[in-house]
Amino acid sequence: MLKKFVFALLLLFTCSVVTFAQTTEREAEEDLDYYSDKSPANFDDGRLGSQIWWGTGAQLGFNSNNFESFFQIGLSPIVGYKINQVLSVGPRGSFAYNSYRQTRTGGDFKASFVTWSAGAFARAKVFGQFFAHGEYSLLNEVEGFNGDDAIRATRAVPFLGGGISQGGGPGQAGFEILILFRLTAADRIGDSPFQFRSGLNFNF
Repeated sequence: MLKKFVFALLLLFTCSVVTFAQTTEREAEEDLDYYSDKSPANFDDGRLGSQIWWGTGAQLGFNSNNFESFFQIGLSPIVGYKINQVLSVGPRGSFAYNSYRQTRTGGDFKASFVTWSAGAFARAKVFGQFFAHGEYSLLNEVEGFNGDDAIRATRAVPFLGGGISQGGGPGQAGFEILILFRLTAADRIGDSPFQFRSGLNFNF
């Protein structure tokens, strides 16, 4: 009787160990699958999420002389959809807070206002980390002031240029810098024929 009882206990213990080992092995496989799904290689597996990349740039500027001063700070987010391994398209926007002060007879004039832009772009990887970039944007700007009221104007400006992205790739963050040339003639005082931009991107 005692031998049968001991044998039953040993059999139960053996079954428990085997079951525990199988469960542990299955959990380990699930963990490996989970972390494998999160690996950078799987950000380029054809799923919608892997076809999207995004980034942002920043604007920070200050200018001052004896008669006036100007300060600007802003962000410029961008989101791209990869049509294939070379070409991507998407929207880009920017918004900035501006502070302006002018010394006038009888007191200083001060104004704070927001400017913005919105548009669409196409970007193509041409060689290694180099890419070409084309963009069509609507710019909403302040041209002047009527008393304390800002005089705004919106205009369309196309750009074409290129840049280089350092780092980045599927599931990775990178840094980019580019130069864009204005494809229309300057029609405002202070218009530059080109723009320098820099920012961060992810999954590009």
